Amino acid sequence: MTSARTISMGTYLRRPLAARGACSALAATLSVALMLCFAAQATQAQTVCATAGNDGPNAALSGIVNTYYPGVGTAAAGANTISVGAPTGAGTTISPGDLLLVIQMQDAALNTSNSGAYGDGVAGTPGSGAIAPITAGLYEYVAAVSFTGATITIRGANGANRLINTYTSAAATATHGQQTFQVIRVPQYSSATVTGTLTAPAWNGATGGVVAIDVAGALTLSGAVNVDGKGFRGGGGLGTAGGGTGTGTPTATDYLLPSSFNLNGQKGEGIAGTPRYVYDGTSVSDTGVEGYPGGSTGRGAPGNAGGGGTDGSTTVNEENSGGGGGGNAGTGGIGGLTWRSRLNIGGFGGLMSVAPAATRVVMGGGGGAGSRNNSSTIAASGAVGGGIVMLRAATLSGAGTVTANGADAYNLTLNDGGGGGGGGGSIIVSLPGAVNYTGALSLNARGGRGGDAWALQAVGTICGSAPCDTDNRHGPGGGGGGGYVATIWGGAANVAGGTNGTTTNAGAPTNVYGATPGTAGTSTTLAAAIPGASSGAQCVPLLTVTKTTSTPTVRNTPTGVTATYTINIANAANRSAATGVALSDNLPALFTYAATGTITLGGSATRPTVTTPAVGDAVPVWSSFTIPGGGSVALTFTVDIAFNVASGTYQNPATATYLDPARTTVSGTTTASYNSASSTGEDVTVTGAPKIVLDKTCTSPANCLDPTARQVPGTELTYSITFTNQGGANAVNFIIYDMIPASTVFKVGSVTYNANGSGIPAPTIDYSQQARSGATPPAPPAPWITYAPPGAAGTFDATVNWVRYNFNANPIAPGKSATVTLIVRIQ
Repeated sequence: MTSARTISMGTYLRRPLAARGACSALAATLSVALMLCFAAQATQAQTVCATAGNDGPNAALSGIVNTYYPGVGTAAAGANTISVGAPTGAGTTISPGDLLLVIQMQDAALNTSNSGAYGDGVAGTPGSGAIAPITAGLYEYVAAVSFTGATITIRGANGANRLINTYTSAAATATHGQQTFQVIRVPQYSSATVTGTLTAPAWNGATGGVVAIDVAGALTLSGAVNVDGKGFRGGGGLGTAGGGTGTGTPTATDYLLPSSFNLNGQKGEGIAGTPRYVYDGTSVSDTGVEGYPGGSTGRGAPGNAGGGGTDGSTTVNEENSGGGGGGNAGTGGIGGLTWRSRLNIGGFGGLMSVAPAATRVVMGGGGGAGSRNNSSTIAASGAVGGGIVMLRAATLSGAGTVTANGADAYNLTLNDGGGGGGGGGSIIVSLPGAVNYTGALSLNARGGRGGDAWALQAVGTICGSAPCDTDNRHGPGGGGGGGYVATIWGGAANVAGGTNGTTTNAGAPTNVYGATPGTAGTSTTLAAAIPGASSGAQCVPLLTVTKTTSTPTVRNTPTGVTATYTINIANAANRSAATGVALSDNLPALFTYAATGTITLGGSATRPTVTTPAVGDAVPVWSSFTIPGGGSVALTFTVDIAFNVASGTYQNPATATYLDPARTTVSGTTTASYNSASSTGEDVTVTGAPKIVLDKTCTSPANCLDPTARQVPGTELTYSITFTNQGGANAVNFIIYDMIPASTVFKVGSVTYNANGSGIPAPTIDYSQQARSGATPPAPPAPWITYAPPGAAGTFDATVNWVRYNFNANPIAPGKSATVTLIVRIQ
């Protein structure tokens, strides 16, 4: 009979995890069940794993660790290949087993009517948002199979090892803004500590803006993860004075207008596309493309990007309203009024028409630029939104910070409109359960502050060579909307909206002048499954070790016996490969390794190096194997059982030792063990055999063993026979036949017996006159004819040739010993 055993899972899952639902029932039958049932908030149905802990242990993280590949063309749902362009970032190229994050950065349709229906198509409301379809923010984790040229082959989790979502990169058209997706290599650490500032390169219109790591074991956050101002770019502040041309006729209330008219502020960048001019936090650049359908300027807010300030002066662009704030889970604030005309036509705030969620995360939208015609440099530019942070680990601790704040807008704009603040970014922290978090992290995804207008203006000061106006207000920028934070423990996070900028005012230093703050974002408990491939914490190998024997009963012999075992190691399906697997078997006492039989590698298991036990090993070890998810190794071997093994049933464990994906040292290992007490599958019952060892020696006179000493006739010699049962069973029907040496005569009454403390009762003793045997060892006479010496004790009887010691009624137990002695005289 054979049966599987419950196993020890090793150190990497020795964490307190709550069993729920079906997991509780499973716990009643398997001792490891609680280790397999992660808390419901993060339990996933995915069945795809990359190589957990692939990037090694004890990583000290700072700087940029991700590599970013711009997506090329379309990777349709159900596809298993993705085309990419040249990478940026860390520079670690994709290899088989890597974990990848595929994320649609930009793709949302817009209503492009020049009205309040701009953006989301809802008339009568501020012109902002987007209309379906909106695929921006959809993402999934996948496992890399290969990377050849510009093509990545992947395993996804849509049920057919393919992509769940469709991802598209395409240039802007007259009807749709730019669509972009990127593929990000996600380092898979065994254990890691954020010691400095972990960050991402700023979004450049194709890649960047995202920090994503996966830790199979413990993640300690002592430093900071910071993607502040790494998200969608702000609208570039431009000093324009009208006079341009384009299709249509500008009005003082336009929601959109091509940049070629040299009017209004630029819209920010966001999920629906990229404007012609963008501000990256340092400088303004020209993308060369009118990236939004109908135009890149004006107060309409495309998706989560802030709208640019509509100027109100359709000829010289001198009224200078403020730009709207970028948005995310919170909506960006509205830019302030125009200068003299005081029109409420500042940029609207960015708006996510579909709420962020565990399956959809976006960067914070860029703020819209204020309308500008006078000031120089980067004045009036909208601010950059916050980036994205995605952390997955088995456990998380530390008191560091994770920030994805939108940037504050440029705050030194003089006589022009201020830019909108950047929208807060997104943070997702996924652990196997809330109990796996023991930190005191500070999580922040705030909206940025809107820019001031006339920031240095004060009543009575001198501006150039003329007195400054006493009421010279221009439109400040709206505040950025708050971001999105979702954690498994649902703790508080700062997702406040950014405050609006201000402007000068007669008799008072500041005035909001129609600008509004961004609204707060969302801080929530991560309640839905993370899409795609499972985390390293959920992909650690799950080995089962079983052991059986094909020789459940063996009968020992005086020279020993053999037994045969088979050990099977199986890795659960859809798990990371167990590497460096060494199999050891701690054999019972007096069992030793003899030979290896067949080794069967199943499910693509391999044996990269071959190390085998030495004959006679008490703990044979075989290495090394690599066992992928669903793979197995079956190994058959024989052992020698020593002749003196006692009768009984023998059990023993077997252990697989392998590289721990959650290790904290380079060579750290964990184990999966077969519990020998859990079944009778490997039990070997040994029926022992007796083995009597006789030691006959001359004990008197003292020199009787000296080969140089001649014993003269008449000398009495004392012979002792000590017998020991060195076997594993009682010796029964035990008889010693002692032949009197030639040329000697037996001394009547000289036989003595010493039990040596063994408790063996004295034997029955009798004699025979039958002829001595010439064989070696001497053969006793058969049949035995008893002779009774007639003489008195102390006399000598020359006719006694044999002495028989009969222990028939007294079995000799294993390990027991006794001695019989007699005296003869040399003739």
